[in-house]
Amino acid sequence: MADAGPREEAGMKGDPEIGAAEWLFRDEAPATPAGPALPQAAEESGEVFDLVDRDEEAGEDPPPIPAAPEQRRERTSSTTSESSRAEDERPSRRTPMVEPEDAVDVVWTRGAEWGPSLLVLGACLATIGILVYVLMGMELYSLAFLVLLVGMAAAAVLSYPILITLERPVRMTPEQAVRDFYGALSHHLPHYRRMWLLLARTGRTCASYGSYEGFKSYWVEKIRTIKGDRAGSMTPLVFEVEDYRGDKSAGKTRVEVKYTLKISIRGQRQAGPVASIAGQVSLVRGPDRMWYLESGTLPQPARRS
Repeated sequence: MADAGPREEAGMKGDPEIGAAEWLFRDEAPATPAGPALPQAAEESGEVFDLVDRDEEAGEDPPPIPAAPEQRRERTSSTTSESSRAEDERPSRRTPMVEPEDAVDVVWTRGAEWGPSLLVLGACLATIGILVYVLMGMELYSLAFLVLLVGMAAAAVLSYPILITLERPVRMTPEQAVRDFYGALSHHLPHYRRMWLLLARTGRTCASYGSYEGFKSYWVEKIRTIKGDRAGSMTPLVFEVEDYRGDKSAGKTRVEVKYTLKISIRGQRQAGPVASIAGQVSLVRGPDRMWYLESGTLPQPARRS
């Protein structure tokens, strides 16, 4: 069998013949893109993917995406809350930290409280002893015995401030300090010196007084006014602190408390108090770790909060 030519071989294989004119009019197959095709799932879901590779190759950063309004509001609110929290953590300007040495320059001591009374009592006893010795030397025994009796009575009166203050004023809490302060008034002869020693520096100077003598005169006049014509000069008043309200003092150097001061006449307490005052006072802690009042006057009505 003779060798077939190229045109005959093409016809036998079913391919168009070489040089056939119909090859010029056949559609060319579409060219396959060189880049990777997008996933089919993305095309079906309709999601659009940003081609950041081109921006990275060009050396440019992608444009910033603006935050949603909700995110901006959350950032603003969080910033505001942080600033308000910082302001709350700052120490209050109205209640500055006070050093104990600056707030209380004179602390309570037994010597400071009893010192003046002991001096007077000692002078009285020494005078009595000298008089009795002289009278005994002159053999005036009856007169010496009379002087001794009178002198002992005088010594008992002079020792009264000591007898009513045998109990130490332990003021580990502000409430104890307030009660001890007014408790010193509830005697036939109020112990003004103890009250004076329980005051801080700011409590010893005000418009009503500026010294211990002025402080004593202030309270003598207040007691006389409260009694009026309901009791005699030697009838004591009873000062009771009730409805005490105040924050815990642990770890603090200054506190402010509120209370009700009820004043009644001894022997007439069943008739009820002659005065009831709602007041407030601030206290500071001294170098001895005890509490001292920053006001020594009769409390004014408390401010309504």
